[in-house]
Amino acid sequence: MNHPSSPTFALHQGGGMPLVVRTLCSALALASLLLCGGVAGSAVLWALDNANAIDDLHAPVVRESDPFIAMVPIRNPYDRAVKVRLLDPTCSCATLEMSTTFILPHQAADMHIAVVNKDRSGPQHIGVSVFLTDPDLETIEANVYWTVRAAVQVDALPPGANPQERPSDKAWQDIYRYVAKARPDELNRLRKRIRLSCPEGELPTGGLRVTGIDYPGTLWSFAPTTQSDGSILILATAKEPNATVGEGETTESVVVHTNHPDKATITLGFLTVISKTAGSTALDPGR
Repeated sequence: MNHPSSPTFALHQGGGMPLVVRTLCSALALASLLLCGGVAGSAVLWALDNANAIDDLHAPVVRESDPFIAMVPIRNPYDRAVKVRLLDPTCSCATLEMSTTFILPHQAADMHIAVVNKDRSGPQHIGVSVFLTDPDLETIEANVYWTVRAAVQVDALPPGANPQERPSDKAWQDIYRYVAKARPDELNRLRKRIRLSCPEGELPTGGLRVTGIDYPGTLWSFAPTTQSDGSILILATAKEPNATVGEGETTESVVVHTNHPDKATITLGFLTVISKTAGSTALDPGR
């Protein structure tokens, strides 16, 4: 999945300037968004202590085109006042801000969280460790749950999978980066199946369509097909499967154009390695 690589958090004390900020987006912009009630379609939530929902089954649903925004009361469980030193989320995609760093005994302070939902779908969960300045006190753990209703779901299909069904394994869902490796004389082994679909309530009038695919490279060919269930299967194969090419590594972008008003373009990344060692050594997809 493609998500931002560094978290943002700001710890405010009273009406002063942030004590700690790692910028993913402006903390002032986040505060303004929250105070104004968010943007159209956003979920702005007040909920339980140290959580916004009991679990993902009770979580709010937010459209992919809207940001997820929540206000989570962080409860001080101790008999003395505490000061928040650091907010550490399990996902770097989260923008975090405390309304105040100072929390009285058994009182709560609001933690604001915002997450961009682009290229997400289904149940989401982020844990946040609230570190305190006093090293003798345990960290306060918070949990945030929500569900994203994607505009267009982009999934990779495992070998042998039914192309008319969304993969049940989340490891194959929301895949926007593809890795392939083949020998110089076996380009026919290059093959990826990509499934596009719309959840209930998101299907454009007349059904989902691919209106074009932009690919400036020479190695791959992309063929979209509308399936009987309304989903779209994109078959990616070698443009010249019987050719022999030199060894090398290419990183390319493929832009898929659709008729969905909230997801008119879908950018896919392709890392392709042509090597005589294909099939004999493992390729690290995290490179």
